[in-house]
Amino acid sequence: MSLQKRFKKPPVIPPVVTPFTGPRLLRIKQAAAYLSVGTGTVRKLVKDRAIPHIPEGNKILIDRLDLDRFIERRKVGAGVAA
Repeated sequence: MSLQKRFKKPPVIPPVVTPFTGPRLLRIKQAAAYLSVGTGTVRKLVKDRAIPHIPEGNKILIDRLDLDRFIERRKVGAGVAA
């Protein structure tokens, strides 16, 4: 029996991506946790209008989809070859 048959690799199972099931509108603290940054950083991003927000009384609400767009805009990677 060959070594390849004896030491067969187990099948590769792709990871299951579970959708985020939390609320769509997040407070500053929740948005900071979602972005893995501090609340001060999120407040500065809101103040600088880098992240769209919804003022609701004395609360600031941030759409999770806007946070996803913010993340995509900030990504750094290999550019497309010209």
